[in-house]
Amino acid sequence: MEPWNHTVSARRRLAWHLWAAFLALSPLATAQTSPSARKVVEEGPGLAAKYRNDKGIAKNAAVIYATGFEKGIRGGLKKRRKGVEILEDPKIARTGKACAKITATRGKDTGGDLVYTWKKGVDRCYVRFYCRFDKDTVTPHHFVNMSGHMPTYKYRFGGGAGIRPPGGADGKFGTTIEPPHLDRGKKGRKGWMFYSYWHEMRSWQTPQGAADGRPNAYYGNNFLADGQRPFVGREKWICVEFMVQLNQIGKHDGEQAVWIDGKKVGHWGPGFPSGSWIRDRFVTSGTWNKKPKPFEGFSWRSDERLRINRAMLQWYVSGRSAKKGRSDKNIVYFDNLVIATKYIGPIQDK
Repeated sequence: MEPWNHTVSARRRLAWHLWAAFLALSPLATAQTSPSARKVVEEGPGLAAKYRNDKGIAKNAAVIYATGFEKGIRGGLKKRRKGVEILEDPKIARTGKACAKITATRGKDTGGDLVYTWKKGVDRCYVRFYCRFDKDTVTPHHFVNMSGHMPTYKYRFGGGAGIRPPGGADGKFGTTIEPPHLDRGKKGRKGWMFYSYWHEMRSWQTPQGAADGRPNAYYGNNFLADGQRPFVGREKWICVEFMVQLNQIGKHDGEQAVWIDGKKVGHWGPGFPSGSWIRDRFVTSGTWNKKPKPFEGFSWRSDERLRINRAMLQWYVSGRSAKKGRSDKNIVYFDNLVIATKYIGPIQDK
């Protein structure tokens, strides 16, 4: 064995320290650690690109749950409230012969939900689904949701509207992707929007977002991306995917994003986009966006045990929403649901 050469060793250590210093100051290192580097850049094809019509996608290691409803409601998916059924009609189904159909009947009920809950939560989750709105349906009050609940959260079985949830050991967070108004020219949302609850959410009661002592101070905070195309989306299948990235404890590095038909239309995270808070809304344009600042990012939780563990195909048509309808039956169809820890992307038909 050759004796240890201290001179060579010292030179190697010096070279290593110089190289490490170069990397720390290089543009590459800056890009890797800057807030913008955390932006989710996926768009277009994703996991689904490997599985024609989603066949076999459930076997992918990144997939938590997947269904095309060909075998009904199974595999841990639960039906909640009225109005949920499996429709076997290849003329309507996105793929195969079956899809989920949820009906809200005016004067009788407010719709129904399909809920999937898993025990081992995740810190980053994507939910992709296809939806089709019936020709006469109204814009729903609330739509598809992703959330995290601790087993001891007070309202884990329902309720909690108007209340800011705790973010710790007894906590919850959740975000709902809401569709634009389904009728052209009517007042309402002009694009897909997030409606989000978490322990640092803001109140609608004052311009600064603070509660003023009145009850029901906190309803979902609104995040609407600019630049979306006008939307009239009935009787056609729409691919919707949304993502939540949880924060590290003590940091505001959480995110959420949404894709429509494989195109990212909105993304909020640490340092992006620039905009202004007004009451319970983060706006990026308009008269209230007078002194825009980079979005601070989300602190979705204050306890690392609180993780994403539920997704819900929700169809909630309130009595107020139903009054605006042309029909007593307000119907939505869902197909090709996938829940995963990586970007999924649209179905590959070929």
